[in-house]
Amino acid sequence: MYFLYSLLLVAWGVLLLPFFLYRSRRRGRRLEGIAERFGRLPASVGPSDKGVIWFHSCSVGETLSLEPLVQALRARLPGAAHVFSTVTPTGRRVAADRFGAGGVFYFPVDFAFVVRRVLDRIQPAAIVIIDTEIWPNLLHAAKRRGIPVVLVNGRISPSSFPWYRRARPLFRHVLWNYEALLMQSPADAERILAMGAPRDRVRVTGNLKFDREVPDSALLHDFEKDFLAGAGPLIVAGSTHPGEEAQLLATLAALRGTPGHAEVRLLLAPRHPERFDEAARLAGEMGFSVRRRSRPEPGAAEVLLLDTLGELAAVYRYADVVFVGGTLVGHGGHSILEPAAFGRAIVVGPSMGNFQAIADAFLARGALCRITAGEEDPELQRRQLLDVFLGLLQNAGERERMGAAAGAILAENRGAARSAAGVVAALFEKRRGA
Repeated sequence: MYFLYSLLLVAWGVLLLPFFLYRSRRRGRRLEGIAERFGRLPASVGPSDKGVIWFHSCSVGETLSLEPLVQALRARLPGAAHVFSTVTPTGRRVAADRFGAGGVFYFPVDFAFVVRRVLDRIQPAAIVIIDTEIWPNLLHAAKRRGIPVVLVNGRISPSSFPWYRRARPLFRHVLWNYEALLMQSPADAERILAMGAPRDRVRVTGNLKFDREVPDSALLHDFEKDFLAGAGPLIVAGSTHPGEEAQLLATLAALRGTPGHAEVRLLLAPRHPERFDEAARLAGEMGFSVRRRSRPEPGAAEVLLLDTLGELAAVYRYADVVFVGGTLVGHGGHSILEPAAFGRAIVVGPSMGNFQAIADAFLARGALCRITAGEEDPELQRRQLLDVFLGLLQNAGERERMGAAAGAILAENRGAARSAAGVVAALFEKRRGA
């Protein structure tokens, strides 16, 4: 099975290589981390006499969700060394910023000879994979060496589950390589069991993102006096995708044309860095003054562009209303927990499949506003956005009520990091003892 998987992986890589080369040239960037992806790790990444825990997260959101777990494990296993791998360049930069650049590298291509080389180099006592990333050759090689692999914050979305279930004969073998599968919710646990996971290794420990600490405002003291300077309410639109900026900017124009709301401002934070310039251009073409975080200029602006990495969570502190992106288009949405940590009124679109259980809990408690119009009816979307934004901006009491409800949900659901750290620490110590 693993040999066939490797052949398919080679074929997939050959087919996609022209696309990656084209995209790299179009963006004016070289393909990053080729040597690391084939197992040539930085000199700073290696074994430790006290044992190594290898953490893997795909991109920015998953990397940030690691923070509470890493803190909990540092308290339980103060001598253990930590190394971190990511798939994307943005994830790598955030990991280096949060955890130290010396122990960060690109995740290896899942060829058997590559993962063997990486395991030889790191010699981890445990591997922690965040969210549902399944790499058969890495899992198989780790199992053969007796290295425990733990899936933390596991999630199987309703949309992907039918495909996973059809591939049960494959996943059943692969999932048995995990020592523990720590899932976000009972529904996620049932789905991974239906995929063939061993029942005695599946647990529900909750969502790590509930445990993330509120960012320290001292780190961003210049936001208020510099970047966010200016009068008027602020709508922060985080993790936006193509098509959403245009809708939000059109809604901003309608808001500013409404009596009493001429000073409303919009902060855009596109999900992908390569779209920063596109968002700035679009706002300028629609007649708005634009100020970019990366290019400080004096004076206020109608549209602010957060074109930096790792600051979005903290900038939510300054929002009057928050819109979470990936929800007006069929992406499935992004986490609403970061703005909830600041007690902000949150607005989303209809597409929240990636965080459906969390969205349902917030909706049930009145901690979330959700417009219903899909991307096939942009005019209705804009009307609904305008109505929701106007209603919240005109009612400070409702914004405070929503924020308090969100804070209560967060408080009730903390503890995933502590539970996961207990499982990882026990497996780490068992491996070290062996």
